[in-house]
Formats: sequence, C-alpha cells, structure tokens
Amino acid sequence: MDKQKALETARKYLRNENFKKAKEAYLEALKTARTDKERAVIWAELSWTFYHLKSYQSSIEAAENCLEYDPEYQPQEDIYRVMGFSHLALGQDDKAIENLQKSLKIDRHSLKQQFAIYELGKLYFKKQAYKEAEALFKEVETQFYQNNKDYYLSVLYMTGFIRYYQGDLQEAENIFEEMLENAPDKARQAMALFGLAFIAFERKDYLKTINLCESVARLDENFYDKETLGFLTAASFHYLGRNDVFEKYYQQMVKSYPNGRYRRELEEIKSKISN
Repeated sequence: MDKQKALETARKYLRNENFKKAKEAYLEALKTARTDKERAVIWAELSWTFYHLKSYQSSIEAAENCLEYDPEYQPQEDIYRVMGFSHLALGQDDKAIENLQKSLKIDRHSLKQQFAIYELGKLYFKKQAYKEAEALFKEVETQFYQNNKDYYLSVLYMTGFIRYYQGDLQEAENIFEEMLENAPDKARQAMALFGLAFIAFERKDYLKTINLCESVARLDENFYDKETLGFLTAASFHYLGRNDVFEKYYQQMVKSYPNGRYRRELEEIKSKISN
C-alpha cells in the first residue's frame, strides 16, 4: 500500500469513529512515511486516535513524537490540547493546565478552543482558584448558550458554586434558578436544586433544605453526591430539633461513609446531643 492510500484509509476510519482500525492503519502508514514532516502528521492524528481509544498515555507519547519530528507542526494548538485532555483524563491536573495554557496561547478564539477554555476553567474550579475559573467560564458562556446547552448548564452550575463560595448567596441563587429554568431533564434539574439546597442551608432555612434534598433524590436516584444530600438533611433535622430523625441519618451515614467527608461534623452534632 502506498503512503497516500495508507493515510487516506486511516483517516476514513477516524472519520467513521472506527478508532481501533484507524490506529492500525496509521501505524501501517508510518512504515511508508519518508520524511519527518510526514511522520509528524501521522503521529498527530494518532494522538487523537489514542485519545478516543482512552489510551491516554499513548496519546501523550504520540503528540510528543509529533513535535519531536516537526517542532513547527501546525496546528500546534491541537497537539497541546490533546495532551492537556489526556493528562486531565489521567488525573495529572498540573500537566493538563500547562498544556491547555500552551494551546490557548496559540489560539483561544476558534470554536474548538472553547472546549479547552472550559476544561481549563474546570481545573481551576477544582483547585478552588475561583477568580481564574470564573473568568474562563465567562469567555465561553455566550458561545455555549448559543451552540451547546449541556456545556452552558455545566458552566452555570460551577459559576453558581463559585458565587456561593464567595459568599454572594443572592447571585448564586439567581444562577441556580436560571439553570433550573433551562434544565432539559430531571438530572440537570436535580443539580440546580442541589445548589439551591446549599443556599437554603447557609440561610438556616432548614425545612427548605430538607425539601430540596428530597427533591434532588427523587429526581435523580443516581445523584453523584448522595453523601452531601445525607449530611445536609441530617444536620437540618438536628437544627430543627428533630434529633430522633438525625440519629437515624447519623447511623446510616456512618455505615455508608465510615471515612466520609462529613464524619467530623456528624460526630460534633452527636456529641452535642449526648451532652
């Protein structure tokens, strides 16, 4: 098979999302490549193929091979973006940030780069660098509102919690209400109500907190943070003077999350009741 046909075959598999066959075809195409620039192109496209196969370390190595064969490879922002995404998937947050920043330094305006901005914002959010995260989310909010509502709702969710952590409860409430209004399904409605439950708890509206937590559990039985729902509910019953109900939640929480995030707070309430 000549080099052009081998590459066309690989690209056809990649377009059709047959990533396993694409990988095999790209590796075959490497055998026919004659110049470093040709090898760089193949490694670049292999990096995305490995990424889609969830072979993230191989994706990183393929991207590095691309730049080794051609340090001036274009579009270089794609190489740093796939490296950033792969490091992110491997839980290597600092390397993910480094590579996404490199990618965005080259191009931060094209549509494809909006997802790099979004992922970088999520990483800053995770690191509690809320000022940096919010600035990045603002960059992509309008684009996602117009073209990708799932990402838009995710941006609203994180921005709502940024405002909550900054103590701006009214703005946080407004954002979660907007999310609720735009939520297309029960899972996203549950996430909006989850944010509102934090605000109700902070305002010491414990009955509302309980109702919101129950609504979250009802809307999404597989909700991603049942531990927090349990704690907010248990603590709210305590502050309402229903220590009998708190006791039931306490026993359930200790059993389900023996080393949970709220164990210390639960033990403090338990000790207060006992004394």
